[in-house]
Amino acid sequence: MTTNDKSLGDIASCKIFENEKIRIWNLIVEPGESSDWHLHKNDYVTVVVQGGNLHIEYDNGTIAESPSQIGSTRYHKEHKVHRVTNNTDITYKNILIEIK
Repeated sequence: MTTNDKSLGDIASCKIFENEKIRIWNLIVEPGESSDWHLHKNDYVTVVVQGGNLHIEYDNGTIAESPSQIGSTRYHKEHKVHRVTNNTDITYKNILIEIK
């Protein structure tokens, strides 16, 4: 699948659990790296477990900051094609819980 000539990948690094109601992923972004371009089809919750402060780049060219710290949680209900980049010197990790 492509959007604006960008191939879409998985929404996080690895799926760790799934049943009929939820899907849980680990997202790991090393310093200087970016996630795949992706699109969330479901609302989801993130819980930061390491690092923080990601840059979010949308497929329309806009960039946003995602300030966070360990333990911060966020409910996401907007679904736009994007990727996140870790511009810090600390590995970023979160648990992402999709609501089916």
